[in-house]
Amino acid sequence: MGFSVGDMAETADQPLARPLYRDDDGTHMLRLQRILAVDLAATDRARLDERLQRALAVTGAGWIAVLLSSERGAEIFVAGEIPPLIHRHLGDLRLQAAGAVTMPTFMVNRAASQGFALEAAPLAGRDGPRGHVLLGFPRSERARPQRAELVRLVADDLVGFLDSNSLSAQIERIKSHLALVHRLGQQVTAIHDRTELFGEITRLIHHSLGYDHIQLLLMDEETRRIELVHASGPFAGQLLAAGFSEAAGRGIIGRVAETGQLRISADVTMDSHFVSHVMLPNTQSELALPLRLGQRVIGVLDIQSDRRDAFRRDDVILLQTIADQIAPAIEQHRLFAAERHERALADTLADVSRIISSSLDPDQVLEAVLKELERVVPHRGCRVTLRGEDGMMRVVAAKGYPDNDKVRAVTFDPAETPLSRPVLEEHRTIILPDVRREPDWVVQAGTEQVRSWCSAPLVLGGECLGWLCIDWPEPGFYGPESGRIVRTFADQAVVAIANARLFTRVRDLSEALEQKVADRTTELRAARDEIERKAVELRALLRRLVGVQEEERRRIAYDLHDSVAQSILASTYELQALRRRVGDRPDLDARLTECQRMLDTTLREMKHIIYALRPTVLDELGLIPALENYLSSLPSNVPLVAEIRVDGTPFALGPDVDLAIYRIVQEASQNAVRHAGARNLNLTLAFRPSRLDVAIRDDGRGFVLDAAELGLGLVGIRERAHAVGGDVAIESRPGGGTTILIGIGGIIGASDGTAAH
Repeated sequence: MGFSVGDMAETADQPLARPLYRDDDGTHMLRLQRILAVDLAATDRARLDERLQRALAVTGAGWIAVLLSSERGAEIFVAGEIPPLIHRHLGDLRLQAAGAVTMPTFMVNRAASQGFALEAAPLAGRDGPRGHVLLGFPRSERARPQRAELVRLVADDLVGFLDSNSLSAQIERIKSHLALVHRLGQQVTAIHDRTELFGEITRLIHHSLGYDHIQLLLMDEETRRIELVHASGPFAGQLLAAGFSEAAGRGIIGRVAETGQLRISADVTMDSHFVSHVMLPNTQSELALPLRLGQRVIGVLDIQSDRRDAFRRDDVILLQTIADQIAPAIEQHRLFAAERHERALADTLADVSRIISSSLDPDQVLEAVLKELERVVPHRGCRVTLRGEDGMMRVVAAKGYPDNDKVRAVTFDPAETPLSRPVLEEHRTIILPDVRREPDWVVQAGTEQVRSWCSAPLVLGGECLGWLCIDWPEPGFYGPESGRIVRTFADQAVVAIANARLFTRVRDLSEALEQKVADRTTELRAARDEIERKAVELRALLRRLVGVQEEERRRIAYDLHDSVAQSILASTYELQALRRRVGDRPDLDARLTECQRMLDTTLREMKHIIYALRPTVLDELGLIPALENYLSSLPSNVPLVAEIRVDGTPFALGPDVDLAIYRIVQEASQNAVRHAGARNLNLTLAFRPSRLDVAIRDDGRGFVLDAAELGLGLVGIRERAHAVGGDVAIESRPGGGTTILIGIGGIIGASDGTAAH
């Protein structure tokens, strides 16, 4: 049998303690079991009792007692006929930890009064002193010569048993810890939702280890505050609803976030850094572990208990392992979210670029830009305001207001609106957290609900044409990231505006020319000369339009290469540094390798986007190699077999013609895949004296020519061909495929037979 000196039982007249909280999920019963658990299970007690009985038989003692040291006091196990007086005083023994054991005089006298002589030996275990064994020999019997040696043998046998039992318990605990780490590793790699991931981390730790309160906090690099993102425990719901944040350096959590060092507070009442929380009034001990990536602390894993000295050493090691494991997973989720956001922005920029190149109507272009803006920047209202030739500012496009027509009717003098100057003259992006607190804000008709406001200038060639702005009906909604995205859209919008203005001017010139021809039939020769002059001007304007568009594509490609691609490369280097730090950890190395693979895939996709915006091979190798490269590098999931044939001797075409033909082939190929469902595409380039004929044929579903005449793709093909002095013919019928013929004559350099490409 056995009992613990520290055991306490409530008497019948003693009131039960009122529970602090409900235990619907059994968590606190698990915590109670951890507190009251003894070192020996029932089966181990039976085996110990067998050893004690065998020791009595071997030594001839009348009784035997084993005194084991534990965290809760002395565990005492006895066998044989031990006198009650001696049994009661066993708990008062204070024996030396090791070496020869000297029995206290009072214990020797009591044993002698009961007819027993005492022999004791220390239990020196593998990890240090475990306790003592005490045997009582009848004084009436003659002492054996080897009695002391027999007692030491009994002690050695018991030490072997206790060490074996301790190792088995440690193995089981290590297995449970490894199982927890394994489950957590599976969850952090399988869960893609950020909130769900945080909840699963705290739930697993809380359920597996049984501590009272688990919370996960992340560092805000800009504000230098540590903020609660999830918690598990009886008060987690209220704490999450109320929210919690702490400045770095304040409190135990803030101290760990600042120093990056683990902190254990066995008794928070003795810890000067502890700051109590009204929702966690029963905290007695606290463990805070940093979530580190290299030298950078991204958060804190905090565990609190209503017991003093509640954290076992192996639990601390386990929790530090968990903290080291989840830190890369949390950072990986952040990087993936940022990457998805940047990819969405890049996709939207590509869509806006396509829209700009497909239409020259100013109203359609501005409406498309405002529509695409909704995909990456939340807003309730957005406007484009331009300066007219008379110097007045006019809202030319508006979306999302109660009365958009009322907003579009706004005209004002920029000198009367102080916020116009930093945008128009200094080309600054302006963010107002609350316009009602801004003394320079001027309320315009139809925009009375605006609170947060973000505006970016429309700059073209060093001149500011106006601005693009978005707004929200609540204060403090927009930050620097919103300003960056709006500025990027503004750079796209200004190209659309410039193109539309050029096109409007060309259209106006054409209309004026037609009117002159009708009005001055008598001046036919002068009118014919005027037509030729205007045609040359039209072609020059169209070339300029295409040049502005291609220059913007090149700028966007460089921006993506210098910002997003470099950020991805930096993340790759960071992962490599992490791999060197984790050392011989196959599980972490596998996850880092998977993260590396995903970053490499993202970088390749980004390079495809950059190449689509500006094919460098066209400038470096020429038209034919660029076309061969483009047709051969179509994605593997595109079911299109493309062939190219060159007739005649290739000669230099000039960069404008090269680019026009490349873009036409690119648009035709995309139409064949997206709209025609073609399987095969044949491209023929026929070099004639002073002329180039291009034929693009596909075996797609075809279409009725009149119905598609105004399609954006066909309009873009015609405009690009006309811009370089070419003509276009399109042949198609339903089920019969499509053929696009482009002829460009009068090419300089054809007569000398120069084969530059």
